[in-house]
Amino acid sequence: MKPKVSIIILNYNGRSKLGALLDECITSALNQTYSNVEVIFADNGSADDSCEYVRARYGDRVRIVCLGRNYGFTLGNNLASKFVSKDSEYLLFLNPDAILEPSYVETIVRFMEENKWIGAAQGLEVSMDGSFISLGGYIDYYGRSVKITVKNLIPRYPLMILWTSGSAMVVRRKLFTKLGGFSPELFLYYDEIDLCSRIWSSGYAVISIPYTKYRHLEEGIVKSINWIGWYFMSRNRWLISIRYMPLKNLIVSLFLFLPVDFMINIIRSIKNKQQKLRTLLYIRILLFLLKKLPDSFHKRYIKGNISTKFIVNIKSLFFRNPEASTILQLLNNNLLISKEQSLKITK
Repeated sequence: MKPKVSIIILNYNGRSKLGALLDECITSALNQTYSNVEVIFADNGSADDSCEYVRARYGDRVRIVCLGRNYGFTLGNNLASKFVSKDSEYLLFLNPDAILEPSYVETIVRFMEENKWIGAAQGLEVSMDGSFISLGGYIDYYGRSVKITVKNLIPRYPLMILWTSGSAMVVRRKLFTKLGGFSPELFLYYDEIDLCSRIWSSGYAVISIPYTKYRHLEEGIVKSINWIGWYFMSRNRWLISIRYMPLKNLIVSLFLFLPVDFMINIIRSIKNKQQKLRTLLYIRILLFLLKKLPDSFHKRYIKGNISTKFIVNIKSLFFRNPEASTILQLLNNNLLISKEQSLKITK
């Protein structure tokens, strides 16, 4: 029997903010060619009628979990994962602004079943207008997350990546549970990078599989809350850098980039009153990082610096030169998985 896959759709005001796109997302999850799938719709305390609408429209085809309040992407998904069936072996975290192609689950799960060393995977992420295609991502020298983007050159074989997009990530359930799921303190942004880094450190790989794809609006929910998004993105970037960045890069970042970045925000706030909120948020970020510094270094050294545990090829995905963002450079660095590596390629 095929292993069960639980598709978790974490929603926040999706009915009012996404409209018909929410229906397309749920329908794409229900219409997978893979036969052993369950769909869990977890609502993060929406102020609209998302729960009532989904219950009325889909009935018992979708398991509805109303969480009561907004726990963020991280804790919300962790809580939702506790409502999957006991025999579920894979979790697919699907954003409500993403639409899977029918073969998405079948393609990825079949590949992961034949290659047990893969801990998490994603297909091609394609923007709604088709202008943007991403294979996953890496971290640049400054600790920023960068997506590996392509236009016409799509790899023939799966690609090792540092992190998968959290918009349609497939992860082994036992591994997800063992690692404690997403880090609740992150709330949103950089959460998948943190999880994938821990997956790598546990001896599993993270893979992009180009044989299947999904369409993604990207930031369909959070685009209307720019300052909140900026705060968590900036805060979590530094937190992840402290946890996982190689020591040499970390010293440069903390004693050069961080102070310079802070001074730039001070200057901007003097010239532009609207930037004062940004400066206040930056001060809050610095206070948060100081508070979390002991715990972050504990995780860095006691649980292991992720960069010291990477296999040879994947090391080049960590803090790559900012210019190295094209698939051609990835090909030159031998990051593509080849047939010679004894993988069972399943189209």
